[in-house]
Amino acid sequence: MLDMRQIYRVVFYGLLITVLLLSLLPVEQPNFSPNDKINHILAYVGLTTAGFLAYRKLLMVAVMIFLFGVLIELLQGLTGYRFLSLYDIFANTSGIVLACAAILLAKVIQLKYIQE
Repeated sequence: MLDMRQIYRVVFYGLLITVLLLSLLPVEQPNFSPNDKINHILAYVGLTTAGFLAYRKLLMVAVMIFLFGVLIELLQGLTGYRFLSLYDIFANTSGIVLACAAILLAKVIQLKYIQE
């Protein structure tokens, strides 16, 4: 029987693989709309949150997901049908920062109510 940490790890790696595949599949035309950046932010909020739930090491998870995002952008630059985008790296990083802030805020709130 899987415990919750193992389930979170399965979800986390499933999300990593999904983001990798979606990021490297060919597209007919690049999407430069603001919605594209929102998608990046949401994907990296999800990755960071799932990674934290799986490993409970926020800094390690944040750094590894940041490097994952940079690697994806570098690989996209090599494909010939995708482009390396600093704006995408910024959007990815924004998602990581938002998730970290939410997780830290949740920890503070949790500590406050546990001490009362």
